[in-house]
Amino acid sequence: MMYKPLTSPSLTAAITAFAIAAAQPAWAETPPRYDQVTQASTPVADAYFAAYIARDWDKLETLLDDEASFQDESAELVFGGLRSQGKAAMMKRFREGYASLTHMSFKPQRTFHAGHIAIYEGDLDWGLDIGDGVVVESETPMVVILRVEDGKIVRHRDNVDYAPFLARLRALRAQS
Repeated sequence: MMYKPLTSPSLTAAITAFAIAAAQPAWAETPPRYDQVTQASTPVADAYFAAYIARDWDKLETLLDDEASFQDESAELVFGGLRSQGKAAMMKRFREGYASLTHMSFKPQRTFHAGHIAIYEGDLDWGLDIGDGVVVESETPMVVILRVEDGKIVRHRDNVDYAPFLARLRALRAQS
């Protein structure tokens, strides 16, 4: 007996339809929650960012997840590795490590929210008291990326161009 494959047009169409459906991403059948997540995440990220710039650590702490993390890899060559894992470590860093800041203000150039992510790009005007009455004032380009999950900040990443700060520091030291 000879084998004869099943090749009916309806069977071929059914197999093709199944293969196409199986290859589609999960959101292809239902609309993504992108807009809903963005809408829910935006006020949390904005409140956190405002508290960060204002150095309102009590307000900021209420918006952090217990397992949140902070990192500024761009500070590695200037201040050493700035990494904190967990709410307690982050709050210690902010309350103690940022105590030498005399001020911070942010001039936004672009801000956008995309699902769980919020991005703030602009210039940070800040001052750092380095001791002996010397305050280094600078304006540095900065990008902050936040991730919000379940109404809390779970990840905070700073990216700063420290060149203007270092130039100002060198100029102050040259005057001494």
